[in-house]
Amino acid sequence: MRTHDVAEAEHIVSDTYVPHSLSADAELDARLNVADGRRITFGYLAYGAETELAVPPMVDFFHVNLTLRGRTAVRQGRASAQTVALHEGVVLSPAEHSTLRWSADAAQFAIKIPVRTLKDHLSALLHEAVPEPPRFALSVDLSAPAGMGLLLAANFLAEQANSPHPPSDLVCEQLESYLLTQVLLSVENTYSGQLAAPAGPIGRFQLEEAVEYIEAHPERPLDGAELAAVTATEASALRMAFEEELGITPERFVSGVRLRRAHAELRSGDPSHGSMTAIARRWGFAHLDRFVSDYRAQYGEHPSRVLRRARNGTRTARAWALPPFRG
Repeated sequence: MRTHDVAEAEHIVSDTYVPHSLSADAELDARLNVADGRRITFGYLAYGAETELAVPPMVDFFHVNLTLRGRTAVRQGRASAQTVALHEGVVLSPAEHSTLRWSADAAQFAIKIPVRTLKDHLSALLHEAVPEPPRFALSVDLSAPAGMGLLLAANFLAEQANSPHPPSDLVCEQLESYLLTQVLLSVENTYSGQLAAPAGPIGRFQLEEAVEYIEAHPERPLDGAELAAVTATEASALRMAFEEELGITPERFVSGVRLRRAHAELRSGDPSHGSMTAIARRWGFAHLDRFVSDYRAQYGEHPSRVLRRARNGTRTARAWALPPFRG
């Protein structure tokens, strides 16, 4: 969306997120870029004028604003917060009315998360049913290490959404899951204590079960929540077991498995596997530069060179193949 009209901006943003009223002190230069994922709605929003939004209770959704430019003033219930670009954001509760005042130069990542989605993700991380969805503090400190992690996750998701080669459904699912985890870890909430609690050790069987599952399903998102659910343990306990027993994080282990699968396809030279980029994306490497870097570190040469050599060798073999005997 790009519009100067208040009514049009109100209609489109309401349709994308939640019905609300919008007023402006001057002509708008409103912009909205949005990507609807499987579990979240992720967007970049700016109004280009001082505006005020009156938002009724969203009931079934949390809403996260991460301020990238300018300032905002937010009031929800009895709580209030001021946000400054790259320093603060807010998480709006589903249950209360909110009023938001944007400066003319304000721009934000605006993220809509279904309550059920976040509750299910939290349950998977803790490996236990949670009776109620989390209740969050209004303000998010984006300058603290945890908040910086959330902002980095949002930036990476935005880069992939803007890529000329859109990521696969697998990669999108991974990115959404990563963002949900960062929201739960970065913003103070009623489950923060449980999420941060030291995890007890897990059995060797559970670690082996996780390894076998990764080897069998490297094409799946395989985030901490899914692995915890598969092994009937907490994500933090599983991470500890990987680091202590294998000397590597679960994420790096998954990346290693995918790297081996990509290497096998590159070496095969099979044209049906597609280009180097297609192979990398199929195995969950959203960032091509990172794939190339990891591949060179592991195998000592550029993956495109391996693929080119394999396909040249395949063509040579075909050229020298004897014709079928016709007796």
